[in-house]
Amino acid sequence: MSADPRQAIALFRYAVVSAATNARLTPTERGQLVRELAGQAHDHPAGSQWTYSRGTLDRWIRAYREQGLDGLRPPPRADLGTVRRHPELLEEACQLRLELPARSAAQIASILKVRHGVYLPERTIRQHLRGRGLHRAALAGQPRAFGRYEADHPNERWIGDVLVGPFVPCPRGPGSKRAYLFL
Repeated sequence: MSADPRQAIALFRYAVVSAATNARLTPTERGQLVRELAGQAHDHPAGSQWTYSRGTLDRWIRAYREQGLDGLRPPPRADLGTVRRHPELLEEACQLRLELPARSAAQIASILKVRHGVYLPERTIRQHLRGRGLHRAALAGQPRAFGRYEADHPNERWIGDVLVGPFVPCPRGPGSKRAYLFL
């Protein structure tokens, strides 16, 4: 599929009915062609094969004649971005996170499963909580530390890393086996 799935579906629909949109066809020829198209299986952009009724194909032809390729685009979902099933459970998930901000989405999902017998995927819970601004980083209120350190004044701290350091005399004396140490 292309970047815009609605555009890909419109192009697919046009590919199905393109032969029937020819203005030179008589109504009888067009009807025969549409009946033939309705009897065939068509490769859908999702990867499966679908058959379409004559009424559907006639509707696509009318839409193409009236609006062009935009008429073949499916309308956007009216419920996009909203919870379709069990919105009350996601509200309860928000309350559980506010109750204990350290609770993970997996813990919230298991609590809801025990209480109501309905499993909500962890990803759904995590996405809903993030959308409501209830992710753990926001509730913690403190910025995350990334392991950086800054001294108050220049040259206050020095850090060195060497493989072999300078020669230092050994405190045992010159007669010992180890006269010098490497730091």
